[in-house]
This record gives sequence, C-alpha cells and structure tokens, in this order.
Amino acid sequence: MDCSIFQSKEWEEFKLKSGYEKSYRIQDILVLQKKLPFGRTMLYSPLVAEKNYESRIMNQEFIRQIEQISKKNNAIFYRLELNIPIIHDSKFIIPESFIKSFEEMQPEHNWVLDITKSEDEILAGMKQKGRYNIKIAQNSNLTFTSSAAKESQELDAFYEQYAKTGNRHKIAFRNKKYFDDLLEILGGKGYARACTVWHGKTPLASAIIIQYGEASLYLYGGSSDEERNLMAPYLLHWEIIKSAKTEGLKEYNFLGIAPDDNQNHPWAGITRFKKQFGGEQVNIEGSYDLPVKPLEYKVFKIAEQIRRPH
Repeated sequence: MDCSIFQSKEWEEFKLKSGYEKSYRIQDILVLQKKLPFGRTMLYSPLVAEKNYESRIMNQEFIRQIEQISKKNNAIFYRLELNIPIIHDSKFIIPESFIKSFEEMQPEHNWVLDITKSEDEILAGMKQKGRYNIKIAQNSNLTFTSSAAKESQELDAFYEQYAKTGNRHKIAFRNKKYFDDLLEILGGKGYARACTVWHGKTPLASAIIIQYGEASLYLYGGSSDEERNLMAPYLLHWEIIKSAKTEGLKEYNFLGIAPDDNQNHPWAGITRFKKQFGGEQVNIEGSYDLPVKPLEYKVFKIAEQIRRPH
C-alpha cells in the first residue's frame, strides 16, 4: 500500500477544485488546507504510506513546518491520515503531540481482493451466492462499458444512479461538478473511469473506479431499483476485476466496510455485497490529529460530533 493516488499531484489538483483552498508539499508529503467557520482552517494529509511516514514525518523538521503553516493560516489542527496496515501485535509509534482523530476522512476498514490469481481461482474464492449472481447477470443480456472522458454516457448514467441511491437511503451525496472535475483531471491521466452495466439502453449499475500503481479502487457507486433480479452490480464488479487483471494490477480495493460486521452500521448492506466476491479485510492505522489550538480543537470536535452523530 505504498502507492496512493491520494498523495499524487493529480489528486492535489482535483481537491483544490472541490473544497480545499490551498495545498503545500512538505518533504513531498501533500498537505491540504480547508476553510472552517470563524476564519479558522484545518490541514490534512491524505493516506500517507508507511515508507514516507517513517522517513519524513517522524522528524521534528516536518512538524516544525506544519506548525509554521498552521500559525500563518490560523489552523486549529493538522490531520495526518496513515495508509499503514495494522498488523497484529505490531507496535505503532506516533509522536506524542498527536492524538487519535475523532473521525475518519477515508475508511479505516477496507475489503481487498487479490487479483493476481487466475479468474477461475478468484471465482472459486467467492461465496457461492456471489458466483451464482454473476452467472445470472452473464445470462441476462447485459452489457458493460467504461469511459475516462468527462463528457460520456457512462458518467451521466453513474451520476443519475448515484444520486438516486443517495436519495433512496437518505444520505448526503456530492454534486455533479465534483465528478466532472474528477474525470477531467484524473480521467485525463487514465487514473479514473466511469463504468456502467446496461440492459439495452437502460443503465442498471455504475461505479467510479480509480486505477493507480498496482491497485484498482472502487471509489463511488450507484444502482437502479429497476430489474434488480438481473444482478447487474455483480456483473459490474466482475468486469472491473477482469479489466484490472488485464492491465496487470494486483488488487481490487472495495474500500469501506462496516467494522466488526456491525449489522446496525450504515454500511452493513454494502459490506455483505462486497464480501460476496471473496477477499480479506485490511484495517489501516487511519487518522491522527495534531491540535494546534487545543481549546478550539475541543470545541470543534464537540460541534462535529453534534452535527454528524455516529
């Protein structure tokens, strides 16, 4: 997990068009700055790999520069997000000035599928229901298409289903411009694409996929309430997996799942779906905060927990 799209120059450019006001590079670690109420800001480094953490962040010079930027820009805190897998019985060291974050920007609990195996081996590793539903979809006259272009039927189909899924489950969702910018910047480099499964001219399931380094990531998705018996979401991900294999990638990361198989978690349903494909759970260290204004940080934490109760 050393190679992360979230530390790339393309992701930096994209985030500056979608809510962050400034960016910095400290020892080549991306630091994003976001406005907060009352003239305050926060700083954030997304998904830093272990090799960069050990060689760059675990030193006083990095922290000194963070504090310098924080004071100049009235930051309440700096959030360091670590893309470091948790290994049982391993001892993880974080500087004493950092504390565990009260919330995560990216999921700590991920579902990852090894796609270096043959297609037959991947199918054999799936749950029986997963294999069965793929076969149903393959026999249902469905088609799979993908596009990295900003102007495409796939992106339009994705957003229509993504928005409907958000409304159906009464959860917040991003506006269309967010995905237009994502495909314009990352799709233009071949790092992102919109994928859709169709029944005739009707889109039934769509996803935004990131391909970077050795991994393919399932970033966003949506599905139709129509013709659910055709199992389009299963074909969607199976075709994405096969495409990633063809391009020589090594893993397909379904990203977030409910922790500890919590059936009351908002992600319980999507977790059951993702696990049908086989794979394993990979937990990462996640986020740690460096409070620059400790009292204001405590107030911000309380306000966020009230605004977004878990």
